[in-house]
Amino acid sequence: MKRIYIASNLMDAQVVIDTLATCGIKAHIFNANAVGAVGELAAMQMWPEVWVESDADMETALELLRQMHSVQSNGTKTCPQCGEENPENFLSCWNCNQALN
Repeated sequence: MKRIYIASNLMDAQVVIDTLATCGIKAHIFNANAVGAVGELAAMQMWPEVWVESDADMETALELLRQMHSVQSNGTKTCPQCGEENPENFLSCWNCNQALN
């Protein structure tokens, strides 16, 4: 087993696990319930970790992680109705529900 990812929260770790599973890669989350120890131990030691079961899947898993993180964009688009800024991947305005172009 090899650790491939340290998540800042359990939901983030679960998204990684689910993505790996869709590609047939078996992985596990360690420290899933360790958040209760924060304060007694350093917070970063308690963050959820994703470990790939098979060493042979490590490179494929790391490439999937790179692809997941490269999809994120910081672009925005302005709503034509209310002028509110929205992330570029939104299909409708979060403020007024107007369709975005």
